[in-house]
Amino acid sequence: MELVIEQRLPLGRFHATRWNQNPFEDSYGEWPPSPWRLLRALAARWFQYNRETGDREEQLRDTLLQALAHSLPAFCLPELSWRGLALRQYQPTALEDQHQYKKDPKTKKQVLDYKYKEVGRTLVADHYRVLPSEESIYWYWQDLSLSNPQTELLDRLLDRILYFGRAETFCHMRRLDVLPDGIQPNTTFKEKDAGGMMPVLVPLPRQELNLKSLLAATDSDTLKGRPIPPGTAWYYAALPQRPAVTRGIQYTPRFPDDLNCIQFAVGGRVYPPLARWVKVTERFRGRVLKQLSVQITGHHRTHYNVLTSEQKEELALLAGKDAQGHPIQGHQHAFFALWPSDTGIPDRLVVWRRQPFTSQEIQALLAASEHPISWANGAPDWSVRLVPLPFETSLPRGLTSEARIWQSAVPFVPPSGRHRFRKNGRPRPGETPAQLLGRLLQADGKPLPSKVMVFDNQEGVAWVSLHETREQRRQRAELRTPRVRPGYWLQIEFKEPISGPLILGDSCHFGLGLFVPVQA
Repeated sequence: MELVIEQRLPLGRFHATRWNQNPFEDSYGEWPPSPWRLLRALAARWFQYNRETGDREEQLRDTLLQALAHSLPAFCLPELSWRGLALRQYQPTALEDQHQYKKDPKTKKQVLDYKYKEVGRTLVADHYRVLPSEESIYWYWQDLSLSNPQTELLDRLLDRILYFGRAETFCHMRRLDVLPDGIQPNTTFKEKDAGGMMPVLVPLPRQELNLKSLLAATDSDTLKGRPIPPGTAWYYAALPQRPAVTRGIQYTPRFPDDLNCIQFAVGGRVYPPLARWVKVTERFRGRVLKQLSVQITGHHRTHYNVLTSEQKEELALLAGKDAQGHPIQGHQHAFFALWPSDTGIPDRLVVWRRQPFTSQEIQALLAASEHPISWANGAPDWSVRLVPLPFETSLPRGLTSEARIWQSAVPFVPPSGRHRFRKNGRPRPGETPAQLLGRLLQADGKPLPSKVMVFDNQEGVAWVSLHETREQRRQRAELRTPRVRPGYWLQIEFKEPISGPLILGDSCHFGLGLFVPVQA
């Protein structure tokens, strides 16, 4: 006749230490559960049952325990189980003397004021086994016949087992008549280790159960100093093979085919000052390129210089360089710009390009926004978060609208390599901000402005950080000189309305030189 005991662990964790092991140093723990532990749990619950009912039939108890110990059970273990990460917690230790000192005003020395006792504590690691909380452990005896009184007593004792192993292992146990459909034993005990098997303490099968050893307290003379209790032995169990985890169906997101602008809401405790806006867009673009490189190569540590020409070509419209590493002409690549609100706070980051983004590029942009971006060197807390906005979000005012008068929203910085003054201090002809702006407008296919006004008051010129290449960052580190240049606030007036976006000057692809319309 079969005997089946179902054991459920509602928290999905089994905290148990093998015999004679330190509970916080046994990183492997006990698995599967020990039959010797089951016998001791039943014996302990019998004393509770005896107090509650007054039933003192020790002989019935002893015959039940002897019957369960005569043969070792097989197990139906969950196939998915693993060692959990240790839970670290403080445990109290003995009282320790503590001393409080004060400063003697005369001698200026520290003297004992009073002493007291305080409970010490130590940090320990709690190891356990993890298994699905909805799956059960089944103890299975194929040929074990119990009398009706024994069966009834077993049911009463199982009802009273509320934890198994250490006290944090909540447990429910009950007897079943047969194994559930589809459940078969997958773990049995062997006398010798065949390699990779787990040691489990068991009562010696087919021998008389040592009741004195079973009922003894752990620190009693019967068990004290012994490696294992008398009448027990280490047997070995091979854990069931974990099932192969098949890769699920990958979800490929679908994005609009004509999407050429992606917007992100910007949030943070401390927003960057205007002079540091480029650091946000610069670092965000770097993350986008890294994410796209990972998607293309499949390697998490990929440097731009080791990419093939074909792979660099896929990054060209974001990186601003062609397959040979030369800058792309005509402003075809993406603009990364922080867009100021009416109060001057950079509450939106806009990524815009004339050519629509590919699905791979959109995924890289979204993935790059998942982590905060620090805008100050050595101050990681000074960072901002980017939250993708819906693709249907209206574009900011002035990005693609038409207007006749435009003014600076972010300072305009003349192109690098231009010198407004000679070495003798005299101005160079044709190098004023207004004249350079006109040349940039013509190069971008836009008409010359009829009027350019430069705001040269106290707030008109601002020193702003510029985008740095790898070589420029290296030079800055050697010279210890920040790469900053003066930026100018301008107002441009055209004879006829022109369409945006209007972003010009040095580091314009990182948001400098952004103009917004004044009059539509």
